[in-house]
Amino acid sequence: MNRPERPELFSRAQGLLKRAADAGGRLYRTARDAGGSAWNKATAAATEEGHRRKVLMIMGAGIVAVIVLLSVMSRLGGDGASHQPVSSAQAVSVVTVQATSFSPRISLNGEARPVRDIQVAAPASGVRILEILVDEGDSVRAGQPMARLDTNLAQAQIRAAQASVAEAQSAAVRARGEYERAESIRDSGALSAEAIEARRTAAIAADARLAAARAQLQEVNARLGGGYVRAPAAGLVIDRTAEVGRNVDGQVLFRIAAGNELEVAAQVAEADALALEVGQPAVFTLVDGTTVQATLRRGPASIDSRTRTGEALFALPQGTRVRAGMYLRGEAQLPPRDVIAIPQSSILYDSGQAYVFVVTPAPREGDEEPAYVARRANIALGGRDGEQVEVMSGLELNQRIVGAGAAFLQDGDEVRVLAQRQPSAPQQQSDLRGREE
Repeated sequence: MNRPERPELFSRAQGLLKRAADAGGRLYRTARDAGGSAWNKATAAATEEGHRRKVLMIMGAGIVAVIVLLSVMSRLGGDGASHQPVSSAQAVSVVTVQATSFSPRISLNGEARPVRDIQVAAPASGVRILEILVDEGDSVRAGQPMARLDTNLAQAQIRAAQASVAEAQSAAVRARGEYERAESIRDSGALSAEAIEARRTAAIAADARLAAARAQLQEVNARLGGGYVRAPAAGLVIDRTAEVGRNVDGQVLFRIAAGNELEVAAQVAEADALALEVGQPAVFTLVDGTTVQATLRRGPASIDSRTRTGEALFALPQGTRVRAGMYLRGEAQLPPRDVIAIPQSSILYDSGQAYVFVVTPAPREGDEEPAYVARRANIALGGRDGEQVEVMSGLELNQRIVGAGAAFLQDGDEVRVLAQRQPSAPQQQSDLRGREE
């Protein structure tokens, strides 16, 4: 295909543009030369010092002319102009206090431990352990032997107790016979009444010593338990300190979780303790990420004056992977209720005291723009539900509090309330995806 020739109109336009550019260049050079000539004539002097003096005089005159011009313009426009004072009040957003349906979650941290922790000690002192019959993790029944003791010393203690019983019995028989003989000759006058009464008293004392010796023998037999350390109740052995060959003198040898029942002793805050109810469910997380559900068995019986926390006991179901001594983290969901709740971002703290800034109108004269003042209000906090925190006391419904910007305020500062932004309408998605090349 042949290339079309350039039209004649386009050629003439190109020529006109070239001539215009040449004319503009000549005018710029002429103006530059004229300005340079005028400046040289104005600053011409016989010496260099005189030249600098004329330059400074011209610049000073120019500055004075600019100042005079600005002053005249300000006076001419000052009568009809309206001046808006610049407000120094801090701009803040506000939140209106309202009733909220609240379902707070309480954080729980505590250690798993037995509901009934039974400590098993040796039944006798001064005896050695010959054999260990159970170990940690074993389940035992009530009365089951847990360790076998050295029966030689045990039998010696039993025989000693039996000898004491025999001796006391012999003394009782002798005393009883003397009293009976004295009583049989009372009417003969061979013995005085005082002597007969003394023999009766001796017989009674001998019977008492016999009864004590028999009780001691029974105690020795009961303590030795046939030469074994026995479980006082059924449960799970969670600790063992008994060792073969060790002499025992009443030390704790085993620990038993009675019934294999465990619970979590969790520390809860003072405000949360009032919201807990017996039977309250809670979910605890183990170190491997698995969870187990528990129920509140007993709420805090007292509050620590230093930490302001109390101990709540949550019963764990049997057959879980929880072991005594594990540290568990969990949370409890409280029943929903209507409360006063505010955002966490509005709450400030001073030496442990929570407070907010309440926005109140400040009186203004005439038609001036309304002003507002931020007043500090101490509050008592309750539970938490996400970013919302329950306010137990210190605020009333429909009060306005400072939202963002409260950290830089002081009590009594004047604030400027920002207009509440309306939620923007969702943008409609356009089907136009662009022009394909």
